[in-house]
Amino acid sequence: MTTSPADAALLRRLAPGELCREGFLAGHAGTLADLLAADAAAVRHLGLTHETIAARLEEVLAAAMAACGAPVPVGPHLTATCREAMGRIACPWPGCGVFPKGEVELLDSRTGRRALLTPLSVHLVARHGFYQGPAGRYRLEPTGIADMLDMCGEGRKDDL
Repeated sequence: MTTSPADAALLRRLAPGELCREGFLAGHAGTLADLLAADAAAVRHLGLTHETIAARLEEVLAAAMAACGAPVPVGPHLTATCREAMGRIACPWPGCGVFPKGEVELLDSRTGRRALLTPLSVHLVARHGFYQGPAGRYRLEPTGIADMLDMCGEGRKDDL
């Protein structure tokens, strides 16, 4: 199967060293389509959408950024802390613009689990259904992040 020039360009932008050192597919040996399909299936299984997950992530991001580096509670067991950085990073998909650098660390006091999110990572979830590669620094594993955000029961039709 041949890759279109547009798909080849996207894969180059997702690769290590193009837009960021580790790339966006870290730890994923399959195709981008396989990764997108697996994450979409996980989100569907939860009874959620990429947009609902991204909307909650956007709330967390906004609260953390407004706190100017101080830890801020964003749920009964969640604390978010923003670490700003200079610069901007482009979305790997063409025509989506650039996003501020910096990251928000989300800490779940119940489990000790941590997640890192960025303005770009929230955009990638909302617009492209892309949660990044399994070994990536900014991977937002759909089931894990939905659990941290207490979204797992929202709209789930099975397992009742």
